[in-house]
This record gives sequence, structure tokens and C-alpha cells, in this order.
Amino acid sequence: MNSMLPSPENATLERLEELAAQLWSELPHGAVVWLSGDIGGGKTTFAKALVGAASGEGARSPTFALVNYYESPAGLLIHVDCYRLQNPSEAVELDFPDLQREARLLMIEWPENAGAYVPRPDAHFRFGHIERRDERFVERLL
Repeated sequence: MNSMLPSPENATLERLEELAAQLWSELPHGAVVWLSGDIGGGKTTFAKALVGAASGEGARSPTFALVNYYESPAGLLIHVDCYRLQNPSEAVELDFPDLQREARLLMIEWPENAGAYVPRPDAHFRFGHIERRDERFVERLL
């Protein structure tokens, strides 16, 4: 599954959508995807692109709800944003094991904030800003 994005690259929105479509075609049922990086670095944009690749309903940022659910023909996609967690123990209330059982795909932003409670990823991406406003840095770590 590591065939895509062999090295870090600067990516436009269109490229992020291509990467998401390719990743969607590779992911097994019940996959977990970690999205790490800067605020505004492209994590939610990539999650929205994954939802689109799965022909799911329009995704939105889960920062205030923490968890958003999206129906798709392939099954339920769940998008979790752990940004506001102050302590990893707060992740217990998110019930990651239950979310993982329910989800065709579980996308987790800021997984590092959930500590040991977050499920292991099938794929892990890091995003960041670059000088060009219409591009983001993206790197596949796993």
C-alpha cells in the first residue's frame, strides 16, 4: 500500500484529490488513516477528498463536533478531530474501538493528542504550509 507518495511533495488541491482517490482504492474495510500536521495544513481538505472519493456526502470540519459521520455506498466514514483534547485520557469518551467497528473508514486528525487510545493507522499523512498559498506540503509516513 506504500506505492503512492514515495517522498514528500508540494500538492495542489487537485493533487490532494488524486492522492485521496488512490488511497481510497487501496484501503481495506475498517481502515484507519491518521492526518497530522499544521493547523490549516490540509488535513481536513484531504479528509473531504477521501469522503468524495468514496462517493460520500459533503464532509465538513469536525473540530467543534469532534466526530462527524458520512454515509457512502461503501459504508460509513467517520472523521474524528482530536485537536481540542487537552489530555489523552479525554479520548476514552470518543470510544475509538466502537468507532473502528462501525467505520468503513476512520479518519483521525491530530491523532497524537489521543495518545495510546487512538487505533494504529493503516496510513499516516503529515501536512504543512509552504510559501505558495494554493499548495500544501504532504508526506506519507506510513
